[in-house]
Amino acid sequence: MRRLKLVGLVVLLAAVAGVVVGLALGWASVEYRPWPGYPVLAEAQPATSATVQTTAKREQEASGMAEPRVEVPEDTYDFGRIESNSVVRHEFEIRNVGSAPLRLTKGDSSCRCTVLNFEEAELAPGQSIKIAVEFNGKDYVGPVTQHATLFTNDLRTPQVKLTVKADVVRSIRVVPPEIIFTRVVRMQPAVGEAKIYIFRQQAVKISQPELAYQDESANYFSLELSPLSGGELAVEPGAKTGYRLLVRIKPGLPLGPFQQKIRLHTDQKDCPELEIPVQGRVESDVNIVGAGWDASRGILHIGRVSRQTGAERRVMLRLAALPDQSLEFHVEKSVPEFLQITVETDRIVHKDVTMLVPIVIKIPPGAGPANYFGLDEPNLGRVIIKTNHPDAPEVKILVRFAIE
Repeated sequence: MRRLKLVGLVVLLAAVAGVVVGLALGWASVEYRPWPGYPVLAEAQPATSATVQTTAKREQEASGMAEPRVEVPEDTYDFGRIESNSVVRHEFEIRNVGSAPLRLTKGDSSCRCTVLNFEEAELAPGQSIKIAVEFNGKDYVGPVTQHATLFTNDLRTPQVKLTVKADVVRSIRVVPPEIIFTRVVRMQPAVGEAKIYIFRQQAVKISQPELAYQDESANYFSLELSPLSGGELAVEPGAKTGYRLLVRIKPGLPLGPFQQKIRLHTDQKDCPELEIPVQGRVESDVNIVGAGWDASRGILHIGRVSRQTGAERRVMLRLAALPDQSLEFHVEKSVPEFLQITVETDRIVHKDVTMLVPIVIKIPPGAGPANYFGLDEPNLGRVIIKTNHPDAPEVKILVRFAIE
């Protein structure tokens, strides 16, 4: 009996010693060397976008859930060298390589880059579509990168960017690109010019210039085209030939703003036509004031007009007084013809100095529909008034409106 108690005591001491040794070894292992087994509990780390997308993909694949998947074999296209007046386009292929319908919606585009004839589409699994992107090289010179964006319902690729590149060159260059007459005095001539530089190796033939707008003002313009001298060409390194375009304005152009456009035709297939805008303003001691009057452009803005009610605007024409004779007015022309023009009795503001003449422009009820809401003169309404005043024998008022 005593012997059994001794054996039990030994076993108990051995068990206690084993537990102590095990705890000590465990503490030493954690303290002095990394844990080699699994699982490992670590501090939570913020998941990256790629991790989230990969996890979502694995979960969808594991669950067998159908999903769309967009694939773009080519998302960038380089047009190479193009002329600055060229408009080029390229078709990008968009595929659905997933197992659910892929929805595409047109997003934003950068300047001069346009997605053609597309707003939205839905592609079944395995289906593809070609989307055309157009780039307009006008006003650009040198390397250019533009893009258009498509939005998708593919969680891994929510948007697709279609990129086009080009090296835009001007082998036929007009300097300046627009002829602006800063101030033209009505009864005095004025001259403007532009130079055309040609950098091509082959000969380029340019026709005689012509005016694009054959309106009342066309008779006051004369155009002359002549070759540039060697010294003038040296200003533009690399220019092979060139021309000088002179634009002369004869005395008597009606008061107010004027706009024209000069066209020159070439024998080059990739650049068949050159256009040079011309604009300016004829001034004197005459001016116009009133609600809706844009003095910088010489336009009376009436806006959108109801066909049932019509509209009416009054402006004041300021002139130097004519102390020795009465002022006479005659409405020479109105475009459109239904505009009703009334010139009221002049009012002397300062005797022998200034007079104000009210002019009423009325759109009568029932007129139209009509659209004269353009930005340049050929697309605007206009009123031409003849007078016996030496400073303003003809007054032109441009009118911007639309009748709905």
